[in-house]
Amino acid sequence: MSDITFIENASATYEVIEQNGPPAMHLPFEKAKVGRAVRVDAPVLNPITNEVLTVSNIIYEHHDDGRPPERAYWVGRKLKKCIFGVVKECTVLKFRNDFDTPWEVTEEKAAGKIMSWQKIRDLQHIEDPQKEVAAMQFVSREFHPNVMGVLDVLQDEEYLLMFMPFCNSGDLFGFVQQAGRFPEPMARFWFKQILEGLAHLQKMGVCHRDMSLENILIDEYTKSLVIDLGMCLRVPYSNHNGAVGDVTGGGLRRLIPPLIPCGKPNYISPEILTSEGPFDGFAIDIWACGVILFIMLVGLPPWEFARPEDPRYKMVAKGKLAKMLNSWQKPISPEAADLLQRMLMENPRDRLSLMEIRDHPWVMEGAEQSELPRDNEGWRG
Repeated sequence: MSDITFIENASATYEVIEQNGPPAMHLPFEKAKVGRAVRVDAPVLNPITNEVLTVSNIIYEHHDDGRPPERAYWVGRKLKKCIFGVVKECTVLKFRNDFDTPWEVTEEKAAGKIMSWQKIRDLQHIEDPQKEVAAMQFVSREFHPNVMGVLDVLQDEEYLLMFMPFCNSGDLFGFVQQAGRFPEPMARFWFKQILEGLAHLQKMGVCHRDMSLENILIDEYTKSLVIDLGMCLRVPYSNHNGAVGDVTGGGLRRLIPPLIPCGKPNYISPEILTSEGPFDGFAIDIWACGVILFIMLVGLPPWEFARPEDPRYKMVAKGKLAKMLNSWQKPISPEAADLLQRMLMENPRDRLSLMEIRDHPWVMEGAEQSELPRDNEGWRG
């Protein structure tokens, strides 16, 4: 997407999108490119000590044309379970082109998602990780520091293996749990990075559909990355001739017909919960980012579900977010309350666009801030 097209779409109101043409189904991602995995035990050189150690569970891609592998992954400790298998910490190895000692340890780490083909077959009616792989390869066409990319995707008879950059500091949800809630400068620091990740997805024509604190990983305590593209959609756009195409057509995006609700309950927008009409993929991600910011600033979610039966939701829907927070004895600045209120508008026609959020006074405050702020209160505001 060109910068001009991106700005037009990131600024477009719901009404403009609605008038752009009838709703259109989301587009399929291109089929994932998957290499053939080889798993070996092999000697590995430590270049610092010059020691050679034979290690097990080294995985690399086999090239049928005889090319040497670019790198390998020495699979190590388990990081967490996932629905189809496990995520493990891996050490990236460099190929040495030496028959006796073919691999060399590097300082680079990777996260290896090791998924069982049997579990994929059993559960693909619920979720298909091959779609996540295809989506991650799609957004990785253009590197962005705030969106998780993919290094290699490999397979053998038993497993589908996806290797990603390693983040060593947990997720943003854990940070909020530790802090209770964030001081506003700290919340702004993380929120601006989330907006940059969201901007990259919008530029690629992708709707995430599962934005949450749990899906923001932190690396080195200073950088955040949007992860988990398993539920994302490739947004339809109008080409200049009016036909439906992808983001490269240079036109505005289209609404998408209603789908089965997905995502974490706290973060799902009201129009997705009701599924009564078409939705704007960008607007539902804006809503979820509003909930993310709310939790960072307040320390707890605004509601269980964005439904009128919830009195908290009803107050926000009536424009009384600031009053509600004052009653909870968790006040925030008027500028922050205004931003949250305008991101969490019940009607997506009234919700802020990405460009309006970027230009909001609360986001613009401390525009030169590039480092994580520290204060005498520590984590708590």
